[in-house]
Amino acid sequence: MKRLAWAGITLAVAAGVAVLAVWLLRGGEGPTRAQSETVEMGIDPEVTGNTATTLGALEACVRLDVPAPAFDSVSDYNIDVYVRGDTEAPLAYDARVTYDASRVHIARPGTDTLVKMPGAANFSEALPDSDGTFVAATVYLTGGPGIGGDGTLVRLGLDIGGSGLLTFDLVPAPTSAYASAIDAPHPLATRTAQLAVNEDCPPGGDRAEASATPEGVLPPTAVSQAEGGPVERAKQATEADRVKPRFRGELGDFVIVEPGTASGYPCPEPYQPATNPERSELYFSLPGAVIDMVGSCQGTIIGITASIADEAGGAVVGRGYFLGPKLEEPISAPAERLKLITVGGKPAVAEVPIPDCMVCTSQVVVIERFPSEAGPGITVSARTLNDLDRAIALAEQIMGVRQ
Repeated sequence: MKRLAWAGITLAVAAGVAVLAVWLLRGGEGPTRAQSETVEMGIDPEVTGNTATTLGALEACVRLDVPAPAFDSVSDYNIDVYVRGDTEAPLAYDARVTYDASRVHIARPGTDTLVKMPGAANFSEALPDSDGTFVAATVYLTGGPGIGGDGTLVRLGLDIGGSGLLTFDLVPAPTSAYASAIDAPHPLATRTAQLAVNEDCPPGGDRAEASATPEGVLPPTAVSQAEGGPVERAKQATEADRVKPRFRGELGDFVIVEPGTASGYPCPEPYQPATNPERSELYFSLPGAVIDMVGSCQGTIIGITASIADEAGGAVVGRGYFLGPKLEEPISAPAERLKLITVGGKPAVAEVPIPDCMVCTSQVVVIERFPSEAGPGITVSARTLNDLDRAIALAEQIMGVRQ
């Protein structure tokens, strides 16, 4: 199953997992600077010297000797998907790597799709991958941005099942995409590379020039940015929303505060990662959900977040403790995009997505239980791309409510 393809919707930016600072998903605003510089994304078959911020030599082909190659779902070797040409920190990327599935699979261990974007939501395909195209898609909904500059974007482990010349390429833009601002992804040039398994590289192994849009042909992103086009409308809507005052203050059973300032569940010591979340009353299990963060305070699990990637798009869900009497919720939105609703009969606040925004976030936060002598309050939260109805449905699932 192919997962989140935000670039395929024309453009996009903005999904991910907030770092679990207290117990809930944090709101935030990203840069809105327009991006026009071409960025190069390519494959490096020799990872020596490559990090999130550095690139070693970029080889076109390297020889690799593998005795008796056979598929076993274990990584035999690593290659890098790199990026260069952008000094800004990334907010999102969708790197679609093609390969000869008859002789190589993408495997784990050895795969790290969060090199430049720690703490982001990982919407990459499940591993091992053996259908000839691996989708590495990572986006910040909140938190971020990632680590800027030239460097490794994605490190892929290879399970090598046969000898011969293996070619790795990237599906051209706009399917593969890279963005460091909310307005639009960069125009993209891609470079291929080869791995010669148990044989020599072909002569004349100089790296091919980066592919580019043919002269006189506008790339899809340029077309969509034309005056009156969907990207231009989205840009205008985002900018109009950005300059509006953010709502701060009481809203029903909630207190809307500046992102990063919610008191949540106070702890006298730093929050610690926790194991065995299924032993907590906060635990939830949803189809396709992968737990990202579990926080504990003095041995008590006080928050869980998870990512969901499926055909409906990305989502981040969570449960957490809070102490009352009202829930301090960090949301950055004008008053017109906040509304009080009920979810499963419980009070909730919804953040409505920006009108005309092509890929913006919406969220719902529900007070499932208020603080009492029996214990702290419990919240349920869900954040999605554009689709508030889906966020509400996910929150209901977590609460055990079925429509």
